[in-house]
Amino acid sequence: MDGESSANASVAMSDMEQTSPSLLNHNVSFNSSMELTLPAAERTFPDLSFSLSETERRQLKQYKASAEDSSINRSQRSALKDVSNNLSCSIELEECSGIEEESEHVISVDDTVDELLQPQEEEMVEQEISSTTVKPQSPLLAPATLYFERQLLELGRRCWPSTAEAQHYTKGCYWSPDGTCLLSPVHLDGMHVMELPLDLYEASDVSIMRSLSQLQSAVHVPEGGTVYDCVWYPLMNSQQPETCFWLATRQHEPIHMWDAFDGRLRCSYSGYDQVDEVVAAISLAFAHDGQKIYAGYKRCIKIFDTNRPGRVYDEYAVKFAISCMAQTAEHPHTVTCGNWKGYIQHFDLRCAPKQGPLFTLGGHTAGITQLRYGTDAGAGNWQLFSGARKCPKLLQWDMRNYKKPLREFQRQVKTNQRIQFDLNPEQTWLASGDTEGGLNLWNLEASGEPAALQLPLHGDCCNGISFHPNLPILATSSGQYHFIAGGDKHEDCNSTSLADSTEIQQEQKSTVLYENAVLLLWCGHSSEN
Repeated sequence: MDGESSANASVAMSDMEQTSPSLLNHNVSFNSSMELTLPAAERTFPDLSFSLSETERRQLKQYKASAEDSSINRSQRSALKDVSNNLSCSIELEECSGIEEESEHVISVDDTVDELLQPQEEEMVEQEISSTTVKPQSPLLAPATLYFERQLLELGRRCWPSTAEAQHYTKGCYWSPDGTCLLSPVHLDGMHVMELPLDLYEASDVSIMRSLSQLQSAVHVPEGGTVYDCVWYPLMNSQQPETCFWLATRQHEPIHMWDAFDGRLRCSYSGYDQVDEVVAAISLAFAHDGQKIYAGYKRCIKIFDTNRPGRVYDEYAVKFAISCMAQTAEHPHTVTCGNWKGYIQHFDLRCAPKQGPLFTLGGHTAGITQLRYGTDAGAGNWQLFSGARKCPKLLQWDMRNYKKPLREFQRQVKTNQRIQFDLNPEQTWLASGDTEGGLNLWNLEASGEPAALQLPLHGDCCNGISFHPNLPILATSSGQYHFIAGGDKHEDCNSTSLADSTEIQQEQKSTVLYENAVLLLWCGHSSEN
């Protein structure tokens, strides 16, 4: 400190009362509207450790600016400014940009009150700052994982053979909420649960020389028939075996709960029609807290209590068959439903069924096959994505202003089969398969019209897409039903010779060479080692 500034500091400090020792490590929040009633000469404050929000800091800066406009002696202001400049050499001020995370910050009192009210000695401030520690940054504040910045790496593959008599094709794929296993229904072969390879649990990058993993079924439920829908328990945790299960509904059967460790049947939830016969649910959804099960039927939504299996349920009447459902976390009493008529309807289950839906969306040309709400907290969980069969559009809606979709994404869907789509955990990428076997990717953070990044991935219809909840891993599944030449029993045989008919029969018994597979793809950072 030079002689002139030292002299000015001593003059300024002689006019003010010495303060008591400061109180460090005591977080204090000041009300920005509180009035100072003491005379200017008696206003003294100790140095404190503050934890202030951005709003409080902005209001206090405005108070500081107004105080500088008051009638203050120019020489006193110059002296105090010199003291403040010297104090700023030892105190590193943390500037706020945007919204602050909740953490402890040591902030100089010069940032919160008028400079005239804080004439402190430099040595005392340095001792106080040295005795105060700031907590290290939480690992939760680490930068988000970058997706699709480099080439995709195949981590593992599982294939199912198929014959003309029994075509075993996949019907989607679903990561468990804790990311430990992948569920995939297979037509006429039940449901398979495959575990995540052990070397990927803590992986931050993957070597391009990594060998492929054999995705064997840890659990196989060998049920026949068509699986309409399946859903994981949303609070599943592999450290708690009682939470490890999924629900599935299939043709002519009630809703079954299956154990994810050994594949045993835990219990069933049965829905009945007007003649007291068991009917199969078309779609399933869990409430976010896992306490309720929503099951979509042809003319109603049946609501089961997860803890009470059997035939005890509440019924909410609707006009159309419920093909898929989704729910927001903020409004647990409402449910958004898609139907085979191509409409999306939003119901409040507290209202009488005769009042009908709160509103109806009609942007698709055919039956709705999937609904999914985004989990971005900044958007309030009101961003809805919808897809339909034989409809080339994926639509993004804001349910607070539902007159028209926000954006439209194009994909190829030429059949009635459900073609899944999914969002990555950071809500920055939208991925979908198509009937040509391609992988379609859209960067949701890009400005302008959304253009798809199309990657040829499968040799057959890519019907399943699922992002891992924690790692940059994308699971895809492929396959569809194929009509075999000569399979029609009513085919006209007038132009077919005996030799040709024998040849057709042999072809029907042969293996159908179509791709029915599940793939794991690494879409994060990769290395050459």
